[in-house]
Amino acid sequence: MYVVIGLFVFLLCYVLTPVVARLAWKIGAVDVPLDGRRMHRRSIPRDGGVAIFAAFLIGLAVLNEWDIFLTCLAFGSGIMVLVGLADDIFGLGAWAKLFFQIAVATAAVLGIGRTEGIWTFGAVFWVVLLTNAHNFIDGMDGLLCGCGAVECLMLGACFFIAGQGILGIASLYLMAACLAFRVYNRYPAHVFAGDCGSEALGFALGMLSLPLFEVGIHLSSLAPFFIFAYPIIDLVSTVARRILHGYSPFRADRAHLHHRVFAAGLSHAESTDILTSLCAVSGVLGVLISTESLWLFAGILCPLAAWFLVSVKRYILFSHH
Repeated sequence: MYVVIGLFVFLLCYVLTPVVARLAWKIGAVDVPLDGRRMHRRSIPRDGGVAIFAAFLIGLAVLNEWDIFLTCLAFGSGIMVLVGLADDIFGLGAWAKLFFQIAVATAAVLGIGRTEGIWTFGAVFWVVLLTNAHNFIDGMDGLLCGCGAVECLMLGACFFIAGQGILGIASLYLMAACLAFRVYNRYPAHVFAGDCGSEALGFALGMLSLPLFEVGIHLSSLAPFFIFAYPIIDLVSTVARRILHGYSPFRADRAHLHHRVFAAGLSHAESTDILTSLCAVSGVLGVLISTESLWLFAGILCPLAAWFLVSVKRYILFSHH
């Protein structure tokens, strides 16, 4: 039954995506490349997040395993879709979006019954962090939902390892929606997820990952940092660079990690595949560390670190010749 619902979520998102893409032209949710930082040259619908989360939330309804956590996840995600869609149509200011993100995250965290001061603050910060981090990486065809699908898969694995099967299934349903949408979003994209997709996806992943922190001070509580390493690193490095150069942290530019990879001479599709693969590698490390097997984790990390250092050295040598 769980597999059937997962296939239903995939097919529903696959069918809904062209529908919402056509709707975008009527409601004004279209990305028009008016500046040089965009990587496309034609107007493209940007309301794909509506299809992703319509399929995901309907899948949760069919699953019918509601508890307070999934209820808050569903309502919070739905509100973030609406906030993002308003931004896609009318263009909300950065501070207005941040206000809504904090408000929705706070309501969702308090709604699940966790009212301890330090935990509540940390949980809200984490959800808002991932909300913006996934909005930041949504700058290349197929990248957001490619990484999102990988992250959902890794979260699902962690939940199954921890014996939290329903959360694992919910993660896989969100993965199914991301994969279906990516059929239309891979290069060259016919539709974008938009802020209604990127912010809602980041919010949902932030909420879904909160139970992994509830194990206390254990090695496994580090798993989310590995699973979401790429979007977090991109956000932190981008914001830090902007501030150090005297710019607003909300100032858009073409210096994200995906821009830099593309500028190194790779094609659009190659850049997306490489970054998605790196997301998968760090995600696998997150799953391994969730098992609390330090030896297994170290046995995988050491050769990966060696490979990474050699690759960086080769890239530096190549770039200087």
